[in-house]
Amino acid sequence: MSTQLSTDDIETRAPTPRERPHIVLCGSLRAGTTMLRLMLGRHPLVEGLGESDFLFDGAPIDNEATPERIEWFRHRSVDRRPARCLGFRPPTGERYVDMLNDLIAQHRIGRDHLLITLHRHFDIAARMLPNAFFIRLQRDPRDVALSAVPMGWGGIPYFGLDVWMQAERDWLRAKDHIPEERRAFIRYEDLVRDPRGELSRVLDAAGLPFDKAVLAPGDNTTYAAPKPREHEAFRRKLSEREIREINARLAWLPEDYGYNLSPAESPSAIRSLELRALKIAGIFKWRLDRYGLGLTLADVAGRKLGLKGLEAKARREMRVIDAAHLK
Repeated sequence: MSTQLSTDDIETRAPTPRERPHIVLCGSLRAGTTMLRLMLGRHPLVEGLGESDFLFDGAPIDNEATPERIEWFRHRSVDRRPARCLGFRPPTGERYVDMLNDLIAQHRIGRDHLLITLHRHFDIAARMLPNAFFIRLQRDPRDVALSAVPMGWGGIPYFGLDVWMQAERDWLRAKDHIPEERRAFIRYEDLVRDPRGELSRVLDAAGLPFDKAVLAPGDNTTYAAPKPREHEAFRRKLSEREIREINARLAWLPEDYGYNLSPAESPSAIRSLELRALKIAGIFKWRLDRYGLGLTLADVAGRKLGLKGLEAKARREMRVIDAAHLK
């Protein structure tokens, strides 16, 4: 599917919702995107949409733009928790680009810029939002890996790193579609050390004036204003062996973003088997702690035995529990 529009096409008509000058915040899960989203959303010219991955998850583009996939996306996109909470309805349109326009239009924008927060699929967003300004939030991957485990992702830090890896790969693909003048980079560690300086720099790059309101997330949240934190805090909880193994998974990076990613040591074949066993045990323990034995087994049985009714009932109950844990 071609999404290219000429400059003349855009200038001779009113921009569609996806062509407006949105701001897209890109960062992995557990990288500080919620805090930064809340802070930027306090700017008088910016309106936050909230977590917006549902706009691009499973997007039916290119070879996946089949009628079946389009109908799947139409209903699946608004079945995700953020979309449900915001009251989105199934989008209209026979193409993904039309459905994306409808989804964005459903959110009435009262300010100049809509803030869209993503944890993945930045590359699709870069193609579909031709006039957006992209803010890339980065955090030390070892801290992200450690922080992912209590959320039920990965079971152990070695695999908790997956959420950071996905975001990084998506960003490297997205950069080819975003001119330098439409993107800014910020490290979480620099943000909490100097929030005024870093936010001033990013807002200036986005063409927005600094406003002191952005220095705090606001009153209607449990998030506090950023405070300086210990450098490389992950070293207090990860062993040297765990750090070396995680570093080895990051050897493919084209740059280290100022993080010291050495020494590195790939796990042996036997150690790899041990790590996978620890992953399974860690995820199962997390599910037991959160959902209890009965609900956990009901979900597993529903999925493994094809008992759709049992699976659906278990998932509904799990959603209620998950909602109670939201910060």
